[in-house]
Amino acid sequence: MSGRHGGKRRLSRLRFCALAAILAASLALVVVFHFGLGKDVVFSHFFYLPVVLATLWWDWRGVAVPAFLFGLLILSHALSGLQVSMWVEVARGLSFILVGCVVAYLSRRKGQLYEELEDHYRGLERVVEARTAELREKNRELEAYAQTVSHDLNAPLVVISGFLELLKDRAADRLGEEEKEYLERMEKATERMGRLISSLLTYARVGAEPASLEVVDPGEVFREVAMERAVDLENLQAEVEVEEGIPPVMADPVRLQQVFSNLLDNALKYRRPDAPLRIRLGWRSEGEMVCLYIGDNGMGIEPGKAEEIFMPFRRLLSCEEPGLGLGLPIVKRAVESWGGSIWVESEPGKGAVFFFTVPTGGRVGA
Repeated sequence: MSGRHGGKRRLSRLRFCALAAILAASLALVVVFHFGLGKDVVFSHFFYLPVVLATLWWDWRGVAVPAFLFGLLILSHALSGLQVSMWVEVARGLSFILVGCVVAYLSRRKGQLYEELEDHYRGLERVVEARTAELREKNRELEAYAQTVSHDLNAPLVVISGFLELLKDRAADRLGEEEKEYLERMEKATERMGRLISSLLTYARVGAEPASLEVVDPGEVFREVAMERAVDLENLQAEVEVEEGIPPVMADPVRLQQVFSNLLDNALKYRRPDAPLRIRLGWRSEGEMVCLYIGDNGMGIEPGKAEEIFMPFRRLLSCEEPGLGLGLPIVKRAVESWGGSIWVESEPGKGAVFFFTVPTGGRVGA
């Protein structure tokens, strides 16, 4: 606070010195022409400059300057004995005062408008903060609700699966082919329901739990995820490439693994049947962030739908695999949990490239 007041005082002194210098120059011109040469010239109009500056800087207090100049012109005219009517000096002096009052009013009004704008801005900030806090609370409630529902749905599902196993073990000999087919359909339905509940629970947890950030090697994490799907990749004769020199990043290792896993599953799910699958992990530097990207030569995404794929419960492509359309929304939440962003570039039939940013992590082990 003291520094702010000190700065205002210094500014006020500078203004006063500048105004005094201009007034001194104006007075010198008046003295030279009124008393030295005995002529009435328009140099007295140079007083408009100090009048405007004084009232602009000090509002109504600055009107004292044109009032002072008014009296000075009248006195100078009387002492110099000029052959010009006194009413000319009166008109000039009154014009100084009028200009000073107008500028002072405008200056004061400008200050009031700034204050009103600041009040409105602070009010908007309070409204935004309140709405943001309310939205966060609603999101927490929804996430807690999703977790509760997922757990509540999973419990009876486990019971159903258990009884189905018992029924198969104990009554397998007494069941006909049709009854066995019914049991298999029920098993598949319970498995599908289990995957849906698991996806919903994962989506809720990613939004509710804070990220645990540490320095990780993205290339190593991706290789581990690809290794878990080695059988599927070999069966599809898929090519997986990891660009060299990927720098370490600051991320939640579990969520980064989840991001790679979901994006890799996405590439496997939406591959083209007429071409061998190719997947590539690359990177580029973006200041304090590292931009990682996973590209494939799959089916691609229709124009105008690149943003929709990150919305929950949206499945833009037909696929036999069951799901709620939460894979990419989970990826988006995970990326945003460490302060990154995600987007996709794609053309139908030419594959898709998913980009996401991660804070740089320096050297691993540093």
